[in-house]
This record gives sequence, C-alpha cells and structure tokens, in this order.
Amino acid sequence: MTVSRLALCVSFYSAIFVSTSIVAPSAQAQEWVYTTVAGDNLWNLSEQHLDRATRFKQLQKLNNIENPRQMQPGTRLRVPLKWIRSNPVPAEISEIRGKGELLRAADNSVQPLKEGSQIQLGDRVRSGADTTLAIRFADDTVLTLYSNSLIRFDHLSAHGTTGMVDSRLHLLKGRMDTRVTPASGPGSRFEIETPSAISAVRGTEYRATVADEGKLSNIEVLHGKVVVRGADKKRLIKAGYGTQVAAGTAPIPPKKLLPPPQFKKPDGAIRSINWTINWNTNEDARGYRIEVSEDASFNTLLWQQVSQYSRAPLPDIPDGNYFVRVRGIDQLGLEGQSNVLAFSLDARPQPPVQLSPADKKLFRGQSPELQWTASEDAVRYHLEIATDAAFSNLIVDDDNIRGNRYDSSALPVPGSYFWRLTSITADNEFGPIGLIREWEIKPIPAKVDAQMSSSEDGMLVASWPSGGAGQTYQAQLAYDKGFEDLQNDSILTEPEMSFLPVKNTARYLRVRTIDTDGYIGPWGTTQKVVPVIDYTPLAIWGSFLMLILL
Repeated sequence: MTVSRLALCVSFYSAIFVSTSIVAPSAQAQEWVYTTVAGDNLWNLSEQHLDRATRFKQLQKLNNIENPRQMQPGTRLRVPLKWIRSNPVPAEISEIRGKGELLRAADNSVQPLKEGSQIQLGDRVRSGADTTLAIRFADDTVLTLYSNSLIRFDHLSAHGTTGMVDSRLHLLKGRMDTRVTPASGPGSRFEIETPSAISAVRGTEYRATVADEGKLSNIEVLHGKVVVRGADKKRLIKAGYGTQVAAGTAPIPPKKLLPPPQFKKPDGAIRSINWTINWNTNEDARGYRIEVSEDASFNTLLWQQVSQYSRAPLPDIPDGNYFVRVRGIDQLGLEGQSNVLAFSLDARPQPPVQLSPADKKLFRGQSPELQWTASEDAVRYHLEIATDAAFSNLIVDDDNIRGNRYDSSALPVPGSYFWRLTSITADNEFGPIGLIREWEIKPIPAKVDAQMSSSEDGMLVASWPSGGAGQTYQAQLAYDKGFEDLQNDSILTEPEMSFLPVKNTARYLRVRTIDTDGYIGPWGTTQKVVPVIDYTPLAIWGSFLMLILL
C-alpha cells in the first residue's frame, strides 16, 4: 500500500475524518476500514453495506481473505468508499418554538414547520421572528436555527447502514449553531456553506452567522476543529477561536473568543419575576447575548436578548427549572465562550401590589386603611404588620385575609409600622413575600391656649405650655377676630410672645404648634385682649385680667 493510500485509510472505531472537498483529492481514493465481529462473512457484509452483493469477490481479493465464510472477529477489512451503497436520508425538525416554513424543492410548496417535519434534498427552512428550531440529521447531529434565518439542504445522504452520513447545507441568512456527531468513517461529512465561506467539520460544536446582507460570515468554534475556506484559501480554526470571512476574501487569522462571563449567582430559588441576572463586565465586549432555555442543550430557546450592559432582567416565564447562558460579543461581532447557569424560578403566586398608603407616609392621629391589588392566583393573603423592619416584633400576623383592604385604625398611636403581604393559592401554596413598606403615625399637636402677663418694661406677654422638642409656634395678633387685619404674625421657637399694650383698641390673639416635620396643628382658642385704659403699671398688669376667651 502506498503512503498516500495509507493516509486515507480510516478506522471505523477511531472515526478520523478527511474532508473530501478540502483535504482529499477525490472520494474514490478513500477507504472505509471495518473491523469484523462474530458472525460476519464477506457475503453478508457486501449485502448489508455495499452497492451490490457480488462485491464480496472483489472484497476477498483486496483483503487477501482465504476463507470468506469464516473470518476471525477483529479482522480489519479495507472497503473502497465508492463500493459502499449511498442512499438519501431526510433530516427532521426535532423541536420548534415559534413559527417557521418548509419550502419544498420538489413542488415549490410552502408548509408550516412542526415537530417531525421531514426535510428532503433541496428543501429550504425559514424561521420566523422569535423562533428557534432544532434539526436532527441521520447521525444524530443537531443544528439549531435561530430567528429570521434561511437555510438550504444541498446534500442529505447516508452510506447504507455504516453510520457514515453526508450532510451539506447552505446558510443563506441568519444564525445557527451545531453539535456534530463524531465521524464514523471517511464517508462522513458535515459542511456549512455561507455566501462568503465554506466550513467543513466533524465531531465539533461551532456557530455560524451571516451578516451584512450576506456579505460577511462569522465562524466561532467551541469544540473540535473547523476548516474554513474563503476565496480559495483555507484556515484551520481550533476550539476557542473564531474567524470572519468577507465576500471574495480569505478568512481572517483565528481570533481568540472572549472568555465566558462569571455570574453573580442567586441565593437559592429566584422568588421574583423579572429578576436581574448580573455578570462581570468585559472591557473588550461591545455587548452580550443572553439566552434562556428549558434544557441544558439549548436546542431551542424560550427567550434571548442582546444587551450592552452586564445585566439583564429575566423574562416573565412560568415557575420551573431553567438554564440561562451568557456570552460576550467582541468588536467584530464574534461571539465568545458561554457560561451557563441553572436556576429555579419560584415566583408565584406573586404578591399583590401595595396601593396605599404610600411608602414612608406620615399620618396624624389615626392609622390608615391598607389597600392592595388582587393577585391573579391568590384566594387569600398573609398580612404581617410589625414595629421593626426585620418583622421580629409582629403585631398583626394573619394568613386568612380575604379581599384587598385592611383597617389598621386599632393600632396604637403614635407609632412606626412596617407591612408586607404574601399571596396564597387555593391549594395553600405561599408565594414570595412582597415588598416591605412603612408608615408612621404621630399625634395631632394639642390646641394651644395662651395666658397673659406683663413684664417689668411694660410689655404684655402671652405664654403657653411648651410642646415637644424641636417644635415651633405660630402666633397671630389681629385687630379683628377673623384675623384678616393682622398686627403681628410670628414664628416663634419659644412658647411666648411679647407685644406692646394698645390704648382704646381691642385685639385678638391665637397660637398653634408647628411640629418638627412641618405639620401645623390646630389653632388654639381665640382670645380677646381688652384695650388698656391708661399706661400705669397697675393698669398694664390688670390687662392680664382683661384677656377674654372667645
């Protein structure tokens, strides 16, 4: 056997692949090496795998077999690839989420895609918006086609029952990734062509994207190796690297893919809808792709998004177990290595939205009525009211609240209170605890009644009981009891006010308290200051006796 022929001999078990279109000069020079098992003979092998049963004589001669009916297990047989039977095999839609179309080559018909749809040679598959679908080939290779993509199936065949499958596809538009089954012989082939490149692979995982209206192709290799050709020039792209091919140009040198982002993992099950997932920022990333799937294979997606930020709120999806994966996108648009996080969502029934009172609302004298929305899945609510934010000192703990109101007027005044709600379903499932909100009740400042006295310098002095620390006072002195004709309107920090006596003119006095938060209490009793007859000290002192309560 010549050196060149030895190079083309591939063991059935070692599964080494040589691309016929890129590496080998011709398929006719290739051979399949089959290792016999107990019960094998040349006639049965020829009948099962070759284009005609009479090939057993040529097979006997080629391999120098003395007794074709009795062969020892483990005998290695060389079989020219051109002798092996080739037959068309369809691909199949194994999963679909969304909508797509199957464009038949045979009759130009258009059919809606569904699980189990058979794809024949020459057919095209088009995915709709917000759609992902998985295509399974005869060797269990899986291709995921993403939204708004179009792919044509140029070759779909198998070499009998040898396990060797030849699949050649043309990604005309959009984005896809593959998980390719390792080759089972030299007749195995998996090629993806784009408008600007051809990629030959075996036993690998990689992604392909057609961008810029078909003028640009990105190839990203995650496992194994891929030979990429453009403008009759080839590059071998290893795992962890990508390349870009513009129409009519050679592939750029392999570029290292961005590393997988590192997640900030949740502590246990996620208990809120639209929980925000966070990861570390990569300065070389122009954005990030975030994908959510129900299974770790990500054959189809529940949701996906591209964000320029290193965080994203998860979608509103039913409670359950999911997987999210994130990868960076570099300046060329090459997408990097993914990191996958398994998470459990247990966010239902959702707590109601608290309507009133507003958070940190201050009330005077009496607690408010608590109100909230009706939670969709709840039949009752668990209401907790405490005097501390940690809810260690509960004063209301009621898990049988029906409706969406609660009268809290029985709570002691003054006080600071915290409240939260939990929805409960008909089967007694408690949802996540809702937001903590707070309100405060302060007493209404008491009415202020002034008393009158005189000072040694002949001034009249109105005084009243001191309020709480930090309180101020508003005192008004007017010529009319409607307090429209004001003589004095003062804000005082001390509980007294001095003013000159006035001869022959009655005046009116009232005082009220201003609390530290600006709350203004009620006016005290309006008092009439009787006019002074003369200015002798005795008369002035006597004005105290002439303060009349109105």
